[in-house]
Amino acid sequence: MITPILESKRIILRPLSVNDAEDIYKKWTSDSEVAKFMIWDVHKSINETIEWLKMEVQNVDKEHHYIWGFVLKETGELFGSGGINFKKELGCYELGYSIMKKYWGQGMTTEAGKVILDFALNTLGEKKFFCKHAVDNIGSKKVMTKLGFEYFKDSSYFSLSGEKHFLSKDYYLNCK
Repeated sequence: MITPILESKRIILRPLSVNDAEDIYKKWTSDSEVAKFMIWDVHKSINETIEWLKMEVQNVDKEHHYIWGFVLKETGELFGSGGINFKKELGCYELGYSIMKKYWGQGMTTEAGKVILDFALNTLGEKKFFCKHAVDNIGSKKVMTKLGFEYFKDSSYFSLSGEKHFLSKDYYLNCK
């Protein structure tokens, strides 16, 4: 299924485009505070953001991979991204997200997460979801709790480059 356009009260969730590279690079992929707990490392050049976006564009019509850009309805500003990917080893979709600092603590990530989970539940028919956060990432803990995820166990993960290692908290959401 092609990644559809979704929306909430304040946000339009739309597929990403390579044309978003400059905006994304300036607003969050080059920001060390945003990347601090992420599986991806801070982007050192716009070319890294372009390469990531090329991969996302190729995956836009693939099953089991749904990533959206988060656009504020009021201003049209692209301020974050997130989505779900099916993880065979877990037997369910994993939720992930990142947004620019300007919008931290305003409920935007929770709002986008609700729309994504609603899509997965009602369109894809999924009932079980996974997510995790670095122990020190209290903001993500709050988002996951507000979305209804329940703590499962302590774990750890490495960044894609292998340069960062995090102790983490793993969560599941089981919908009826």
